[in-house]
Amino acid sequence: MEKDKLRTMQSEQAPKQTSEENTAVPYDLPEPVESETMLAGLREPQKLRFSFVRWGTTGMIRVLYRLWTRLAVRLFPENSPGERVARALHVPLPDSLNMSWVTDQLSVGGRVHPQDIQTLARAGVNYVVDTRSEYCDDKEAMRAVDIELLHLPAPDTYPLSIDQLMEGARWVSERLEQGGRVLIHCEHGVGRSVLLTCAVLVYRGMNAFEALSLVQRKRWQASPNHRQVQRLREFEAACRSRT
Repeated sequence: MEKDKLRTMQSEQAPKQTSEENTAVPYDLPEPVESETMLAGLREPQKLRFSFVRWGTTGMIRVLYRLWTRLAVRLFPENSPGERVARALHVPLPDSLNMSWVTDQLSVGGRVHPQDIQTLARAGVNYVVDTRSEYCDDKEAMRAVDIELLHLPAPDTYPLSIDQLMEGARWVSERLEQGGRVLIHCEHGVGRSVLLTCAVLVYRGMNAFEALSLVQRKRWQASPNHRQVQRLREFEAACRSRT
């Protein structure tokens, strides 16, 4: 009995640990930080800039391509004996269905020869936007194979206006939503048509940098000049101001 009383007294006199002492840890925990994956979604989208590096590295190929297309137009005019001879000899005339698919429904390219309109229809294209001021596709010939044509003329090496880009982007977007397949083209498929194709992608939700990057991945010739890149920036700003 005496031993039991002694144990009881000792337990009552012993210091009790507080809840803070029970939960204490022997080191300080670091502050929680966001992972790189979480932060990536919060970063600003990369801004579109005209790249002199890309312009320089692809310049020689682009110049040679343009020289050849312009030389081919002079040496082998449409529907001429020279063109027929060139085709018979399998000379690679660069303007024959000179197009690249950017998405399953949207393509960009150079001019369409009258004799290639049937081929274009067989490729599944049922809408065409011609951005050239120096020429225009034959509307009746395209209508005969159920291809609808929109003409938004701009001079070579110059950009389309904001109003033209807005009209073209809206027109193309409506037809894409209906399941149509669209070709946007200029003379060589380098500048004007690339600008409008990027404008369509921006109108449908991409930013300008993403749009141009995608088009350039799908078409090596795509290389809008500084005026056209600046107009794409302006179009992106115009789209944002409308939302």
